[in-house]
Amino acid sequence: MRIFKILVVSLTVVFFLVIVAMFTLVERDNGKGPVLNNHPKAFWSGAEDGGSFFEITKSNPPHYYVEIRHESGDIWSKGWVTHVKKDGRQLSNEDFMGYDGGDDVYLQDETALKLSSELGK
Repeated sequence: MRIFKILVVSLTVVFFLVIVAMFTLVERDNGKGPVLNNHPKAFWSGAEDGGSFFEITKSNPPHYYVEIRHESGDIWSKGWVTHVKKDGRQLSNEDFMGYDGGDDVYLQDETALKLSSELGK
């Protein structure tokens, strides 16, 4: 009976230590996502399996020059987009959601905008 009590107490302690270790090893997410040192205002849109950074570097509303960067910070694509928001506000970095190559960049409201090398085209 004494060995049984020692075994139960030992297993309880081991179980408790495993739970504590799991919680200390879990990464905490501050909800902000990654940040690029050279582009701190660039907006990250993605998840653990990938994504991209969006940054408006020139603004002449309703025309905006957007740079899209890989997680490494290397430029993926860039170009002018034209967009007028329904509420009249200017387009911001946080309005962008996705890019999968090509000429289209997507906003959070799922609007597709065409990237152009020339202003207003």
